Amino acid sequence: MGASTGGPTALAFILSGLPKTFPLPIAVVQHMPEAFTRIFAARLNQESSLQVFEAAQGDRLKPGTVAVAPGGRQMRVHRDPEGWFVQLGEETPWHNHVPSVDVLFDSAARAAHRPVIAVLLTGMGKDGAEGMEDIHRRGGITIAQSKESSVVFGMPRAAIERGCVDYVADLEEIPALLMKLSMNR
Repeated sequence: MGASTGGPTALAFILSGLPKTFPLPIAVVQHMPEAFTRIFAARLNQESSLQVFEAAQGDRLKPGTVAVAPGGRQMRVHRDPEGWFVQLGEETPWHNHVPSVDVLFDSAARAAHRPVIAVLLTGMGKDGAEGMEDIHRRGGITIAQSKESSVVFGMPRAAIERGCVDYVADLEEIPALLMKLSMNR
């Protein structure tokens, strides 16, 4: 999942709408400064039945867990025989963002042995659109938040304009849609 302006509220709504038994791991990039991502992850952990944490190098992602990219670090996800894990890097900004949704989505598309689900939420700019296109091209399922429910429609609109979005959904619809799609994985 990726978000920017309006994302904290949107992410809190989605994650609080998913059960503890959600069958997939979740990785999140929220455009946020370094000093705030740990507090943000702790708040999401309190508001959700999922286990939410600020990601650290090598963290394992398991069903029912949510790794939030730390501010000031690029977060990638990879797979090995034991499953998904986090790799953090200190790289130059991508579309002026560290962390960048495109970096996360691109890594997920490349690492998946079966298609992943990408969710692009409210935010300015176009971060996430390229990565979402990559996920879509590799057979993944892509969801963009609707204009009507976005605080800023820039990021979802950029993906929609690329023609790589399978579902455009209001914020209120996304938790149920994720549950439905995750059951088919």
